[in-house]
Amino acid sequence: MAGTERAEAEPTYQVKVLDRALDILDAFTIRRPDLSIREIVQVTGLNRTTVIRLVTNLERRGMLQRSPTTGRYRLGHRLFEMGSMVYSSLSFIQAAAGPLTALERRVGATIVLAVRDGDYIVTLDKRQGVGDGFAMVTMPDDLGTVHPLTYGLLGQVFLAFLSTEETEGLLRRYPLERHTPYSVLDRQRFLELLPRVKSAGYAMEVNEVIEGLMGVAAPIFDFTGSAVGVLSLGFPATRETDAVFVEEIIRNLKLAAAEISSNLGYSGSAAVLDDSDPVNSTPS
Repeated sequence: MAGTERAEAEPTYQVKVLDRALDILDAFTIRRPDLSIREIVQVTGLNRTTVIRLVTNLERRGMLQRSPTTGRYRLGHRLFEMGSMVYSSLSFIQAAAGPLTALERRVGATIVLAVRDGDYIVTLDKRQGVGDGFAMVTMPDDLGTVHPLTYGLLGQVFLAFLSTEETEGLLRRYPLERHTPYSVLDRQRFLELLPRVKSAGYAMEVNEVIEGLMGVAAPIFDFTGSAVGVLSLGFPATRETDAVFVEEIIRNLKLAAAEISSNLGYSGSAAVLDDSDPVNSTPS
């Protein structure tokens, strides 16, 4: 019976060519860092023709690299890049874990932690708000959600720390989109907003991505001083007129973002709370 249950739980499909390619990659270990075609055949049990065909494709995709002098193969740069991305994400999550838990206890708002991956924003963590009215705020950014770098509040923060040329290039590739009647679509107005976001160290919006939602977001920096992540808080837009509440939310947000940045090796300093007018991209 138990065996039948296991059999039913297992996938009923198999991509043989993919399995064989992965068998080849698995053949490389710390003790076997480089292999010849003959050795790959011996380790995997695949026939020589199949190995040559798959190795050629893996080399073309950067998964393997061939020594021009010995003709032996090693794992390629693309695998290193992919592994670095995984390590970076894990390191980022570890650096953020403590500050996020503390922030969650202090404010009870909905929290989203995101990182940049090329032209895109990827959600690494999301914690649903549990404070008064916060549980009613539903944000679409589940773990692994991907948006273009021009998306909403998170995008404002990332673009604020890029050059004008980079920002304009991204806006050409990924034009501003309408999510609600309050979304900012005017390119010039959007560009004029970014220096204010950078100066204040946070961005704010009301109803722009989701009606009924107000959000604030702050950058997270790594040891190089680059803005590698964004931390945001979402709460009911009805709290917009509560200046004391909004100020406290911003203060706690920036403290948490600064702590995560410090955990990532950032040694710069930024004001915890700017005395200037709130950075709000939504017109009054």
